Amino acid sequence: MARALQSPLRDLEVSLRNRLHRQLMGRHGREDWWGVPRAQPNYKGQDMLDRARETLEDRRPYRPFGPCDIVAQLSFGFWVSLLGRGGGDNYEMKYWNPSLRHLFREHRGGRRDLYEKFQFMLTLRNRIAHHECVFQRHLEKDLETALTLLRYVSPEMADRHEKYGQVPEVLARKRAVLSGEEPMRL
Repeated sequence: MARALQSPLRDLEVSLRNRLHRQLMGRHGREDWWGVPRAQPNYKGQDMLDRARETLEDRRPYRPFGPCDIVAQLSFGFWVSLLGRGGGDNYEMKYWNPSLRHLFREHRGGRRDLYEKFQFMLTLRNRIAHHECVFQRHLEKDLETALTLLRYVSPEMADRHEKYGQVPEVLARKRAVLSGEEPMRL
């Protein structure tokens, strides 16, 4: 079950990252938009950027890297955090109002509601990545939320998951497998 959920969550992470990065790059006119003083993230975001740079330096000490390498190294948590409040840095005024809200025109709630949904998906993704139990969750609702969010950032990818995704089939078999009627497939 967790394996089937990894695919839409992975695509949600990558699609969110790409859309937010492109939007902020366009807004600030440079690939390393986080280097523009008025666009710098709060101390937690700066720490994530520093760790991404350090990881790249450790992996390839003699090879230069650029902003796109840093973007690829940043975690899902970094990108989700840009939709949050940002503490004293007020991400609503720094990122949401001038730029990021335009990516989510289909969303009928506010920034906070959207952030909470992405945060929920981040938690689910982390639980799956760390091999924690997800059986007790309402996985049908989780899939619905993931596809709704994916539709905001990549409608084509959401269509692909709705058409070819494995999660509905796996969920349909869940009861039969748990009761022992069907064998578990690995």
